[in-house]
Amino acid sequence: MTRRHASIAAVAVATLAVAGLSGCASITDLFERVHSESFDSRADAASGWVGVPMPEWLPDDAANVRTTATIDETNAVIAFTGSEPSGCTVGERSSLPFDGRYGGFEEGSELPDEVLLCGPYEVHETAEGWLAWFTATEPGETPAG
Repeated sequence: MTRRHASIAAVAVATLAVAGLSGCASITDLFERVHSESFDSRADAASGWVGVPMPEWLPDDAANVRTTATIDETNAVIAFTGSEPSGCTVGERSSLPFDGRYGGFEEGSELPDEVLLCGPYEVHETAEGWLAWFTATEPGETPAG
């Protein structure tokens, strides 16, 4: 094995070790510079949410909560099942989810004109439940402010 191959192998082993130590992080998440979490219930999410505070509008009966956000929290997507989010208003959609792993809008005809505006998030009901997303409009902006 050449030195170059040995170096490449060492980097690969180190990357796998970091991924293994990081618990629920996947190798794909590491390379995409995002973090993803999943929770069975809102209560589980409340105790394990990563990054910014968990959105207050997430309903009490939220289940199968899955979230992916960029490491700097400037983009986030949340999928969940349960009731309609609380404390939201209907408004015009202004962005789209940055990540399609929880579903999205494959065809232009599927794009909603109106969404629920839940704080800084846009939320839309899907066939699988609810899909919420945050997209920063200024450098460094996060859902926390």
